[in-house]
Amino acid sequence: MFTVVLLVALVVGHSHGQDTPSALQDEIKQLPGWNDALPSRHFAGHVAAGTATELGVDHTMFEHYYFVESEKDPKTAPLIVWTNGGPGASSMFGLFVELGPFYFDASSLDTLEFNKTGVPTMYRNAHSWSTIANVLIINSPPPIGYSYCTPAGQTGDGYSCGTWNDTKTAVHNEIYLESWLQRFPQYKQNDWYLIGESYAGIYVPTLARRIINNPTSNISTLLKGFAVGDGCVGSDVLCGANGPGPLFHLEFFRGHGQFSDKLYHATKATCPYDQLLGYGVKVTDKACQTLLAQVDQQIGAYYAYNLYDSCWYQNSLEPPKMTAHNERQYWSSVPPMQHSTTTPRTTTTATTFTTSSPKRRALPAVNDYPCDGPQAMFVWVQTPQVKAALHVAADANFFSGDNGVGFTYNITEPNLMPFYVQVAKETNLRVLVYNGDTDPGINSFVAQNWTSSLGLKETEEWRPWTLDNKEYMGGYVTRYEGNFDYLTIRGSGHMVPEFKPKVTLAFLTKWINNEEWDTWDGKNLEL
Repeated sequence: MFTVVLLVALVVGHSHGQDTPSALQDEIKQLPGWNDALPSRHFAGHVAAGTATELGVDHTMFEHYYFVESEKDPKTAPLIVWTNGGPGASSMFGLFVELGPFYFDASSLDTLEFNKTGVPTMYRNAHSWSTIANVLIINSPPPIGYSYCTPAGQTGDGYSCGTWNDTKTAVHNEIYLESWLQRFPQYKQNDWYLIGESYAGIYVPTLARRIINNPTSNISTLLKGFAVGDGCVGSDVLCGANGPGPLFHLEFFRGHGQFSDKLYHATKATCPYDQLLGYGVKVTDKACQTLLAQVDQQIGAYYAYNLYDSCWYQNSLEPPKMTAHNERQYWSSVPPMQHSTTTPRTTTTATTFTTSSPKRRALPAVNDYPCDGPQAMFVWVQTPQVKAALHVAADANFFSGDNGVGFTYNITEPNLMPFYVQVAKETNLRVLVYNGDTDPGINSFVAQNWTSSLGLKETEEWRPWTLDNKEYMGGYVTRYEGNFDYLTIRGSGHMVPEFKPKVTLAFLTKWINNEEWDTWDGKNLEL
């Protein structure tokens, strides 16, 4: 697709144990877009991830993985399995926009290197999860990312692997991890953690459930816990037709001062509570419908994944529509902040990048994260040299979407709350549910509600947690019996590792090390 001069990078560090021949073939020796040595060894390739017999389908599945060894000691560091949600989102987004050793931003498309090669420039992420752990991503279900199935092969579209649901995806993901472990058997000695965000609130617990209930699993004894960020819970609870009504939407936006108290009180006084709360009940009261429409009018425009996001560019989670006649197109000509109240804004407007008018768009948002990483990442992942480095076919199709767009996915998990209770009461797994408190999509009000409704005994009631045991606020934490914690992240939207990378690495380190959450010293900063 692009004509690229490959930049050679030497790899530092050594893997523990004996690499299998297939693992050695998958090692990434040079990563386009990065000029220096890699901070640790990287691997990418395909592993078998389910036959027609195992999945009850007409396809044989192959998962495309990307694995980053720990920058410290891969032998003793924990192994984090990360998955984005969607359903349909590639975890390459998580690895290169949120939590991996490198990230992209708008200036990735403005550098001299990009002008020469067409390969977006990478930047070092000081808060990479690879600084404390080995990181393996899931690109599931096929054909998400560069995963694929036969007979369509790597050029297949979003429908080439048939239909998916929550149960089938969990089966596939378990098979994938077992296949990957055969390629990297040295990680049978490490502690494993499953972590994901958004619709991974279904992916992660259902995968954990399969693993712990499988007597032949090679991972069940390795698994120490799982974490879900800004996550779904099931079609009858959150992210489904029978989920909550507008009550938590009201409380979130009123709590953030986004519409008037006068209208809030009028709405609460007029709307029947059972219709506001929802859970399978629709708002049918006409006067209530009118007031709710007024609420949205008063709120105005906002980004559905981050209320206070001040980036003015297109922040889509879907790849740009690359065209054959102009292979260096990308989205940049977009009106500022025209977001709906339900889904992230998308557009098909594309403009040609010209070297005569460079613009540095990596202005910090209110959350201090670099803007426009997603689109640079989507350009990067589809370049020929990157495809070669990731060990995929030159004509391989990279598929990624959001909210099930572009392939067929049926939500079949009604309610994971009983499983959370089971894990807390019957296993030794540690569980963390975390939520950015400026995420309008899956907000911290509804997350606090369902976690507090599990019926688990509180061991520590709601309190501040900090990074320094003083005034560097991370957010708030409530702790429950059975190693179950609910954590909020102050000032973060939906993709917590992207919006608050330093804070995220801090709480991740605490959680994996099973350390106490630092509290607040009771003092406020004085002006």
